[in-house]
Amino acid sequence: MAPLAVCALAGAILAACGSSGSTGASTATTNGATTAGAVRGGTLTIVGSGDVDFFDTASAYFDVTYVLLRAVSRQLYVVPTTANTSDQVTPVPDLATAMPTITNGGKTYTIHIRQGAQWDTTPPRQVTAADEVLGMKRLCNPSSPVGAPGYFENTIVGMKAYCDGFANIGATAAAQKAYIQGHDISGVKAVDSSTVQFNLMSPAADFINILAMTFSSPAPVEALDHIPGSADLGQHWISDGPYSVQNYTPNTSITLVRNKAWKSSSDPVRPAYVNEIDIKEGVANTPAAAVQQIQAGTADMEWDQNVAPAQLAGMVASHDPNLLIGPQGDNNYLNLNPVMTINTQSPNNGGALKKLQVRQAIEYAINKTADSQVYGGPEISKPLDQLVPGADAGSIPGYNPYPTPGNNGDPAKAKALLAQAGYGPNNPITLTLVYRTTTVHPQIAQTDQAALQAAGFKVNLVPVPSSAFYTQYIQNPSAGSSGKWDIAEAGWNPDWLGNNGRSMIAALFDGRTYGKNSTDWGDYNSPTTNALIDKALSASSASQALTYWQQAAKQIMADAAVVPIGQQKTAVYHSTRLQNCIWNTWISNCDPTSVWIKQ
Repeated sequence: MAPLAVCALAGAILAACGSSGSTGASTATTNGATTAGAVRGGTLTIVGSGDVDFFDTASAYFDVTYVLLRAVSRQLYVVPTTANTSDQVTPVPDLATAMPTITNGGKTYTIHIRQGAQWDTTPPRQVTAADEVLGMKRLCNPSSPVGAPGYFENTIVGMKAYCDGFANIGATAAAQKAYIQGHDISGVKAVDSSTVQFNLMSPAADFINILAMTFSSPAPVEALDHIPGSADLGQHWISDGPYSVQNYTPNTSITLVRNKAWKSSSDPVRPAYVNEIDIKEGVANTPAAAVQQIQAGTADMEWDQNVAPAQLAGMVASHDPNLLIGPQGDNNYLNLNPVMTINTQSPNNGGALKKLQVRQAIEYAINKTADSQVYGGPEISKPLDQLVPGADAGSIPGYNPYPTPGNNGDPAKAKALLAQAGYGPNNPITLTLVYRTTTVHPQIAQTDQAALQAAGFKVNLVPVPSSAFYTQYIQNPSAGSSGKWDIAEAGWNPDWLGNNGRSMIAALFDGRTYGKNSTDWGDYNSPTTNALIDKALSASSASQALTYWQQAAKQIMADAAVVPIGQQKTAVYHSTRLQNCIWNTWISNCDPTSVWIKQ
């Protein structure tokens, strides 16, 4: 450890520390793009506050975790890292040799796996079609199931029946292993060792996007010996990516080193220039602390922090070359953030949140302009008048169901609705608001608390670590039904670009998918909305699907299921020595497998 400590103190020589292999300049070709002057070697240091949500491709649903998984896992297809965000709309082959062969009227996908892709076992072992089948079979395990079950159960033949049978299996690794090995998904099969075939219930134009999610990663058979989503699995991780896990200490550090089984010739999307990636947790508990370490030369990238608004304005004005705001482009406001989700199953206040007028009062109470200013203003955040940001499927031009003057909230309107529902100064509603302790979330919580209290509510604030916010609160049905929270300021990045209604509206509001790890955070379940989602997913054209997505978006807002507050971009900061730091929409950060260290 002593040499590493010396390296941490010597910013000028940090690039040489922990290096092995070539450090000379080279010209690399990845995904058809040539990068001149790329340098191999050095250690990439990433700093932040909290941990991953789950160290498991089957259940991880957090863009911070995706930064890690980009380096230690591979998928059949991935979102490429390209300078132009529009080029990231269509996934490209990763483990697959090419785009799939689609037959049977668009319902059968046949995919061949690239030779030379290997697990870092002893000895190294080729990734096979059986591994891909196993990865899909792990998704609905009862310990830590996939966060978007509808993506798979509503598309793949036999997936729902398989998952229904898996639901009541014991929580032990042995019981789950026995179920997986004793049952099959009829719509997923290994034709031979290098060919996997998916059979769909109906054509799905976005199925490639689903396969490009880390959920759809193959899994080695050794993973069955560990409880899914557990730290134990992370500490025994078997990688098919360019990096292996040398050490994982939860909430403290993750150290990745070169995977000796990985071959650059087998990976068309990850040039993997650096020799080592050190993720240090708990050392940058504020956005300013992360930036300070990067500017001091002791770190290169942010992990779970973003640039603080107080710093952002100066960086923008000075055209700081180390500031990266993504996605690029004036109209690329893709992220629904923040969005106030409402726990409709909360027993608090006599179940007040089940009443439409109470939820509508929350809609009118929030000061969206103030929240956007906390995030840094129009350079990065704009108030959102409807459910879906402008660049996503389902957005409706000019639609604003709960208008307030200047998007500053309307306390009088909110109080009137509360009075109609039977609440007032002598009978107030007390809301428990849970919020993340990273970035500007504490300030957002305080801003929303003030707005709600001005509208007649009482608000108790509950701070929680980012790694626990989703997993222990809003994606935990028992926490919802027991009233551990009433409202929460979540964020949502659509899982893909373009035709993404499934990854925006269906993922968040299909009530039939509610359960452990579900992203239907507030247990919203409307038969009308569910039917519109089904129509959109089975539409014969994108224009027809858009009509149904827009109708679903209107219904959700009519039900006041959530309060859309802002549409946002993300600002991250990197060191001067870090080169080729290109925004990737899937991980909402620089791609750690594409950067290199300037000597």
